Amino acid sequence: MVDRYIFQKAMNEDVDEILILIQKRIRWMDENNISQWNKTNYLTYYPKKYYEELVSKGQLYVVKYGDLNAVIGAVALLEQDELWDGSLQSCYIHNLVTDIGVSGIGATIINFCEQIAIKHGKNKIRLDCQASNHKLNEYYSGLGFEYVEMVQDGNYTGIKREKKLNL
Repeated sequence: MVDRYIFQKAMNEDVDEILILIQKRIRWMDENNISQWNKTNYLTYYPKKYYEELVSKGQLYVVKYGDLNAVIGAVALLEQDELWDGSLQSCYIHNLVTDIGVSGIGATIINFCEQIAIKHGKNKIRLDCQASNHKLNEYYSGLGFEYVEMVQDGNYTGIKREKKLNL
């Protein structure tokens, strides 16, 4: 089924669908008593304009399924992150969101990000995750992301993780 996914740079017309996915994910977090975006005013920090800027910089990607033109996942892939040192050998995953009804798409998106990083000569891929979200931290650990250190940024307490890539 993976070959049916279309992974491409996002366009401005995708941003509204990405925001809908985020809103659905926030409701899902509330319903499942998961503390993450629903407790941090996520859309205040990452409004529509933020995503439009990522599009203009070519840093936002979407995943669509087959001939359907609907966005089922999105991710920002950056070469710099203010929470990390300035390593030129890393890419940073941010704002990863998936449609609730599409099982396994998160790992597929991360795999796509790893392939892009390798194409650009990067030997690591990094992300951070809310420290209190144990299930998500276990998920990232299961995908090969190792604990690096804790990070505090305002009211956000996170865990920095990285995965070494085989070039």
